[in-house]
Amino acid sequence: MSKRTALEIAVIILIVLVVGILYNISSPQPLPFIGEGKNIDFSRSDSLLLALQKQDSIQKTADSLKNLSMKREDSLKLLNEQRIQDSLMTARIQDSTKRVNDSLKAVQKRIDDSLKTASATQQDIVKPIDIKVDFAKALFDKGYQFIDARDEADYSAGSIKGAISIPFHHLEDHRKRLEGMNKDAVYIAYCSSACDVSIDLAYAMAKMGFKKVYIFHGGWDEWNKLGYPAN
Repeated sequence: MSKRTALEIAVIILIVLVVGILYNISSPQPLPFIGEGKNIDFSRSDSLLLALQKQDSIQKTADSLKNLSMKREDSLKLLNEQRIQDSLMTARIQDSTKRVNDSLKAVQKRIDDSLKTASATQQDIVKPIDIKVDFAKALFDKGYQFIDARDEADYSAGSIKGAISIPFHHLEDHRKRLEGMNKDAVYIAYCSSACDVSIDLAYAMAKMGFKKVYIFHGGWDEWNKLGYPAN
């Protein structure tokens, strides 16, 4: 090969290289030159790591909020269950109270009815009526007058609360007092227990025109034994 031919080939190669370089530079997607693109750049790695760390932080925060929400939900559930239990307990107490009140009203009504029946029966009957301690207590609770037929000393030693003393053995000394009392009112005569003076006094009062006289046969002894109100 002559020198001229070799020179021409070299010129052609140079021209091709120059044209190729110019074309690559002007191309929208140029090809990298040898060694180009191998420069290490951690900027994206750092930004991606930061983004990942932020994502982890957000996830941890979300998990924490989720756990807190679940705990709050459990607390609200327990509180609601406690409120339900309290409401049920209140309802049971109210129901029990209502039943007790209804029972007391029923008992009071029976007592009132018994007293009305007894009073109606006695309106036209002069004969005194014998009664036991339960009915005597019901009459006491209604505020009716008890009369102690025992001697004054026995009365002073202990008597039914609110009772007046009219000893049968000294009836004449108290006749004027009896005559001034309302003969249509209810009276309960009593003595100790195993005695007759309450019976005698009751019949004496009936003869004087008293229409509603009761004889409490248990008397002071039974009344005091039961711990009922006393003087």
